[in-house]
Amino acid sequence: MRKRKKEQILSLLQSYEEAHSTERTLIEEGKGEAAISLLVLCQEGMEKVEKDIPVKAGEEGKWEGLFTSYQESIYRVFLALSGETVDPEGARNFLGQAESVFRKIQEEVECLPVHTLILFLPYKASMWDSMASVYQAARQDPSSEALVMPITYFEKREDGSFGEPRNEREQFPKGIPLLTEDFSLEEEQPDILYIHNPYDGANRVTSVHPRYYSSNLKKYTRNLVFIPYYTSVGATSFGSLFLPAYREVDFIVTQNEAHTRSLPEEVQDKARTLGSPKLDSVLSFEKKETPLPKEWEKIAAGRKLCFYNTSLEEMLEDAASFLRKMEEVFTLFKGNREYCLLWRPHPLLENTFLTMRREFLPRFKALKQQFFEEKIGIYDGAGDLDTAVVYADLYLGASGSSIAPLFSVMEKPLFILDQKVSSFREEGDARMHDLLQYFLLKAAKGNPEELDETLVFEGRFLLHASIKAHCLYLDKVVPEAGGLSSEDFSLPADEYGEAYFDQGRWILCPKAGNHFLILEKGRKERKVLLPSFPSKPDTFLECEREGEYIFCKAENYPCDVRFSLKKLEGEELKGQKEENGIRYHIAEEELKRWKVECRFPEEELVAGFLPSRRFLYGLQETARYTL
Repeated sequence: MRKRKKEQILSLLQSYEEAHSTERTLIEEGKGEAAISLLVLCQEGMEKVEKDIPVKAGEEGKWEGLFTSYQESIYRVFLALSGETVDPEGARNFLGQAESVFRKIQEEVECLPVHTLILFLPYKASMWDSMASVYQAARQDPSSEALVMPITYFEKREDGSFGEPRNEREQFPKGIPLLTEDFSLEEEQPDILYIHNPYDGANRVTSVHPRYYSSNLKKYTRNLVFIPYYTSVGATSFGSLFLPAYREVDFIVTQNEAHTRSLPEEVQDKARTLGSPKLDSVLSFEKKETPLPKEWEKIAAGRKLCFYNTSLEEMLEDAASFLRKMEEVFTLFKGNREYCLLWRPHPLLENTFLTMRREFLPRFKALKQQFFEEKIGIYDGAGDLDTAVVYADLYLGASGSSIAPLFSVMEKPLFILDQKVSSFREEGDARMHDLLQYFLLKAAKGNPEELDETLVFEGRFLLHASIKAHCLYLDKVVPEAGGLSSEDFSLPADEYGEAYFDQGRWILCPKAGNHFLILEKGRKERKVLLPSFPSKPDTFLECEREGEYIFCKAENYPCDVRFSLKKLEGEELKGQKEENGIRYHIAEEELKRWKVECRFPEEELVAGFLPSRRFLYGLQETARYTL
């Protein structure tokens, strides 16, 4: 029985218990007509209660006997009060019998097991990972019924209006029974309702259907729970922004105390730390109990293990690109001195080729055979996933895979492959074009011979440019700070934009982050935080240095910011923000007249040892961004 329904029945029984007391008073006062009217109400009410009680097989006789006995006693009270000769004493005795049976009914109802209805309302299939482990745990609870209803959302147009409605139910894992949106929240009123979109209508990019705004959902549940889609990505904090749903929800799921403390103070009491069975399995893995297989250890030969995940979704989307990317990865890792590829294909990958992409199966088998014959790396075909995940040093593969969050929660790097990028050359040319555009625009604003800006390139290194005779020269710079070596230098992608060198230290300016980063050799890195503003994409459009100040032009930040190189502190320029600023571009014809020359291996622009490194909001490196 649903908890809500049980409470309703017990409440009704409480009112009928009070009615019995009133009935006894009416009998004693000789108010027979009123007493008879109340008897009818009790009789009809208990008939409704009987219909609402779920009866288990084999218990039909017990419940039928109790309610029949009650109704018979009530009827005898009626006869005692409605005959030619009223019998108050008999009426009181029969009422006493009815009350005795009634108490047994109350006791039986109180002992009925509670059945909890839990409804999950995901809107993006790619964010289902945040709910998946909670859903699985709920399904394993015999006292709960866990249901999933993917909900409609809209991508917003430039003017903020809704675009076409979208529902991604077809993209959810096939093993999950999904409800359609004709499920009635109003009638069912779930005991617990999970959401993972806290923005209601405030997000500039998307909006769930207004029916699913938190203020409306709260009408139909006693427990509205916000479970962030980035719950499983390690120690990332939420940021102090007060999101619209915070006001309505009863609980906010956090992964640890650090997450709780990062919430706005007024909602921290709503935080609940949630243990994930899926992630606990990995986090509780004991290396002592399950050592690295000897064969793996021999192949790895002391190198770092790179977990290579080939998923069904990517293959089915574009099998040709999928196989081409596999070939590139194998070529790249063959004989690599630092990294050993640990390839774990989806268990059904080869069979899926056979049944759904048969024309590509020979090519897949040839690549698989090549992997073994050329001893490219470790092949993991075991049923146990935890060993590979725990021993691997980083993840390489699709962003939407359910394996990616396991690496995130263990705070291991994720490298996301874009199979649409077909070669180093194609990607390299694109990067060169973008960098030429960027630095020529910078040069156009000042002295072309003395470019002051240095670009923080994908968080991997700093990129400095110089210009001479229609040629752009690129130099790679890796700052050393606090004992950080050039090999260890790594920052969240897109968190920083420009960097400036002053007085022996590097000042990294925010692009999607919420702080300036100061790097100085021999000293611990220092962050200068911006006032009360979370990390989010495109916080600032660009930065420029003028004398002893760095000026940051706001895009999503409320106003421009000025950073003092002398005081090493930022200052908000209140009221100063250029709205709808013009974006300048160098004409393509002009760009064709220029050459770009790298003074370091050009392939490093693509991504070091990887053929393609893409950063997507929602992964570990950008989990704080509030898209």
